[in-house]
Amino acid sequence: MRFGGISRLTGLFLVLSLAVASGVSAQLTKLRAAYSAESSWSLANWIAHDGGLFKKYGLDVDLVLIRSASTITSALIAGEAPMIQLGGNGTIQAALQGADTVNVLTLVPIIPQSLVVTPDIKTADDLRGKRLGVSRFGALSDLVIRRYLRKLGLDPAKDVTIVQIGGIPELVTAMKAGAISGGSISPPALTVAKKAGFRELSDFETLDYKYPAVTIATTKSFIQRQRATALNFIRGEIEGIHAIRTQKSLAINVLKKYMRINDADVLEDGYRYAVKFFQARPYPTVDEVRAVLDEYKSMPQAVNAKPEQFIDLSLLQELEKEKFFERLK
Repeated sequence: MRFGGISRLTGLFLVLSLAVASGVSAQLTKLRAAYSAESSWSLANWIAHDGGLFKKYGLDVDLVLIRSASTITSALIAGEAPMIQLGGNGTIQAALQGADTVNVLTLVPIIPQSLVVTPDIKTADDLRGKRLGVSRFGALSDLVIRRYLRKLGLDPAKDVTIVQIGGIPELVTAMKAGAISGGSISPPALTVAKKAGFRELSDFETLDYKYPAVTIATTKSFIQRQRATALNFIRGEIEGIHAIRTQKSLAINVLKKYMRINDADVLEDGYRYAVKFFQARPYPTVDEVRAVLDEYKSMPQAVNAKPEQFIDLSLLQELEKEKFFERLK
């Protein structure tokens, strides 16, 4: 009898536990979010997802990779992915064309890619007549290549041929095959390329150019309709940045999983770049937006556009009021 009573109590406990777990799961808000690059610059997203930080703030996030800047921006505008990570120029261009897209975080405020070339390229002059690869025309990698070439004294429209290749893995493959002589590559694939014998002709720090290179964006309408969800997403994202600095083993393991890399040196370099360049307080700035608007000055809409209309600081300001950043220390 006593044993039977204990069994019944155990069974009741299990039923109650399952009910509580089911209730917690049901309380999570489902949200699809997307990111556009497999690199160290997506590490905060990955940690927030795999480390349970989004769930900590009440979100069940379906995190998907959409490499194309235009496709991921279209998914945002259509409401298919209401929170996205991408180069901030994409959403600014969309807003100039009438979308209500807005950048809410700038995770990395410089262009985080290096110009990497095949071993036969020793100087900038050796690039003349060569083919260089970018993911897509108009994408961040295209901007980087053209800016590096100008810095090196070359005309990107006359001295080289720029071709669309795809993502960074495809770019490295094309370099190995001899189809192109170089391209812009970000960590940790940058270390992979250098270990494979390719040369870093110019690194991203030499540009010294403030730019919304890695941003979190949404739409003004989504903030208005689901402000609490947007706030919880950026809470998870910012705590993900904090975890990069404070939980190195977790960060390395997450980077290893998503990048499918086992080389310890590559992972260490990828981690080091993330620690160095992620902003702890990732505020977008009007100066970054001005840099993008200057690129689009041929568009009539960009001439009189006010930088403030392309960013929303209110979410971060709300976190400041609740002392969110202080609690992370």
